[in-house]
Amino acid sequence: MLKIEKKIPVHIGLFGHIDSGKTAVAAVLSEFISTAGIDAHPQSKERGITIDLGFTSFILEEYLITLVDGPGHADLIKISASSVEIIDCALIVIDITKGPQIQTGEHLIMIESLDIKDIIIALNKIDLFKGDLDAEVKKIREFFKSTSYGSDIPIFSVSAKNQLGFEDLKQGILEKVKTLDIKRNYEGSVIIPIDHHFLIKGRGAVITGTILKGRLKLNQDIDVIPVNTSGRVKTIQIFRQNVDEAKAGDRVGVNIKGLDIKKVYRGCYATNNKDAFDFCDLIEIQVNKSKLFKPETHFGTQVHVTLGMSTSTGFLFPYYEIDGKKIQLESSGDLNTFMAFLWLNEKVLINKDRITMLISRLDLPPTTLRILGAAKLTKIHKKPPILYKFKRKKGRVQNSEHSQGIICSGLAQSLEGAKKIIGRKLEPPFTKIIGPFGTKGLVIVGVERKDKTVKKGQSVMLKELRSFTLKSKKDLNLLN
Repeated sequence: MLKIEKKIPVHIGLFGHIDSGKTAVAAVLSEFISTAGIDAHPQSKERGITIDLGFTSFILEEYLITLVDGPGHADLIKISASSVEIIDCALIVIDITKGPQIQTGEHLIMIESLDIKDIIIALNKIDLFKGDLDAEVKKIREFFKSTSYGSDIPIFSVSAKNQLGFEDLKQGILEKVKTLDIKRNYEGSVIIPIDHHFLIKGRGAVITGTILKGRLKLNQDIDVIPVNTSGRVKTIQIFRQNVDEAKAGDRVGVNIKGLDIKKVYRGCYATNNKDAFDFCDLIEIQVNKSKLFKPETHFGTQVHVTLGMSTSTGFLFPYYEIDGKKIQLESSGDLNTFMAFLWLNEKVLINKDRITMLISRLDLPPTTLRILGAAKLTKIHKKPPILYKFKRKKGRVQNSEHSQGIICSGLAQSLEGAKKIIGRKLEPPFTKIIGPFGTKGLVIVGVERKDKTVKKGQSVMLKELRSFTLKSKKDLNLLN
């Protein structure tokens, strides 16, 4: 009998535009189908499209290759995004009769942002293609030349319908897998992001997932967080084969005695160490924006955030730093990297070992690229932080020829108010507020050059740095 647990596990994500034939390619390649296998969801069968993650597997020499098939439909991209946490490599399926499409590009940006460095291309539907195959492959290479993967990538032409080209594709997968630098952590806490869960009559609760860290053993006590239900590991299966132990990299089905399965949802984690996680809604991040994402990010822009297996909505508050003060950035502009606070609409689990997340704008039309980029967690906040912002106050030159200097009105309302702003910097061509003039709030202001012509009625801008406590989005209007 095949000792499946002795094989080296490798996880390959399947990506591509809807109707490119990802699931058909998976069906031809695969030898083992998991409970959450090819289009297992009832709506997948009804609608004829993949709407959930599917897991299938096949053996290549000493490797157990697991294919993680996510939806290609634009409305379901967050489900595909959730698979990136557990994959080692990506297989991009392209319909050769149509070439790269919108979701092809989105999926590429997604896996590129989350640091998946190795890809393989399958050009499917060659049975329908009437053109020059070599010329089409050359065009595909040109397309990938503009990405970080470059044009020198493995490309295989196949027909899932007629099962053509799959021996070459399998050989190409094997060659790619042998070059992967996969590091598994078998020590310490057990961490399993749960992708499916169900009840089996007579056996009880079952969760499925890919072990990210540690070793799972029979009779081990396990917690499912954040829903606070727990139980004892009764059986462990790797693609329907019972095993006594599973380790990081293995995709498992786990029967857990005593677990309240009704509380569990995708996005929960099974673990033996709750302290490996934080449950929070306010974090500080460094955003690395994709160069292909065009919309600007404003202070308070709504975003979708994929952390592990779950996607939540929240709001980004970009800032920049001067002399240790974090200052509100009204717009990210052309910046490809910027710091920001992220305030989520609900508390989420954060795996402290996995600090990278995907930032999307799924409110944008699916005909545009909606992946903003990736972000790295820098700090978790338990209370709202203090930020600063520049507030501009506009005054006017009342007298430009007074013997004491240039007299300005509108920056203060009284003598006391004028005294408080002495020394404050002004925007060019003015320098700063020199002192009060009279008792009505007038002030004397300096000018950069004595020979600079200043006219009565000319605007004088005072830019003041003021502190504020970051508010949730519903209170954002109070900041502006």
